[in-house]
Amino acid sequence: MKDSYTILQKNIYETQSKYTVQEFPYFSIQFGEQVVNIEVNFKPLLLSSLAKNVSDIDEGKTSSMLGLLNWKAPYKERHPFGAKSFSPFLPPKEDIQPGFIWWIVEPNNDNYSPPLSNERYYPPQVPSNLLVIHALLSLFHPHPFLWTRFQPQGTVAILRAIGDNFYDIIFRIHAEYQLNKPPLHPFWFTPSQFQGRLIINKDSSVVKFFHMEVPDTKLNVDMEWLNGPSEDSMEVDIGYIPQMSLISSAISVPMDNERGANQKLHDIKWHAEISVEEALTSLELQFFPFKKVKYYRRTLRETALASPPILEILNTHFISFWSIVEDLKEIIKENSDSVASFFAQVCLDNYDFPVESIIFTPNGSVIHRININALLGLVDEQESFFEIRDPVEKNYQEFLENALLMSKAIRVDLEKKQ
Repeated sequence: MKDSYTILQKNIYETQSKYTVQEFPYFSIQFGEQVVNIEVNFKPLLLSSLAKNVSDIDEGKTSSMLGLLNWKAPYKERHPFGAKSFSPFLPPKEDIQPGFIWWIVEPNNDNYSPPLSNERYYPPQVPSNLLVIHALLSLFHPHPFLWTRFQPQGTVAILRAIGDNFYDIIFRIHAEYQLNKPPLHPFWFTPSQFQGRLIINKDSSVVKFFHMEVPDTKLNVDMEWLNGPSEDSMEVDIGYIPQMSLISSAISVPMDNERGANQKLHDIKWHAEISVEEALTSLELQFFPFKKVKYYRRTLRETALASPPILEILNTHFISFWSIVEDLKEIIKENSDSVASFFAQVCLDNYDFPVESIIFTPNGSVIHRININALLGLVDEQESFFEIRDPVEKNYQEFLENALLMSKAIRVDLEKKQ
């Protein structure tokens, strides 16, 4: 069955260009090949989790959300794969130990290239070795994009355990979906991540276990959509999807054998292994190097925080914590008299923008602040083709250094008054 076709579509430079669209790839299962039956579990996004009240949105703007509102069930409830289809998940070499990390879908690490366009509806053709990932993501919705418009991008894996014949592989995918079709304006649905686990033998002839899911956190999906033809009409929100997962219904078995569900995983003896938690942490650091700095709660997803000079400043002079508003409210609710609650309230009292960095003293006095639009606005004003350093990194470092100078000035004034 043909799984691609060619269309004309505008690119970011407003010119028409041809590209091949990737449809759902159907894999042929060879005679005698083991079969992996994948079950799809999906519960649609909770509209009540959105900051926006959908019922209050103008009728003219709700059409942009039709793709989301109509997405009530997965594209496929189940699908068979040949075990060999999972071979792209295998490590690139054999002489490895637990903790070995490799990229399956390489990210675009060029921070100076423009982001991928919002004005896209259909996923481009993917390399043959990545078709299985496209197919797995397509079980939820037929229009997944293996490369997100913004960082973090890609798919990375780590070897958790190794036995005589089997690997235990943990992986993490960053991908997104386009929920609308023309003539509707684009609606981008970006899960926080997909975490997965695969137990597969070394020649990929047997898959003992497969599982992949969007982690069940309070807010686990970013959404962006256009209400008109220009970027100025863009709206954003975050929400909660209760379930978006895949799981193998049984150990892979020959096509004429239905007894695989009775087989157990505990018969595998691992010669060397690391914990699942250690594996997940290592994968996170591959996407977010700045998390090597000690943080509290969430982290800011900006390339500037991967900069060694900025990491040095943060390690030396700051206690850093990054959080979402809902978590701050939860901290206050759980223990209103705690130190954490005090700082959470300081953040809420001074917060007025979706993404904002606020610097304050231990007594809660705000010294300096900047929101992401202001930071990127500085980039637009100062950016030059001759810049060697990332302008966002440069401006964020200046923001931190200015805060330190302000802090010293405040301390000097206090000493004079005493």
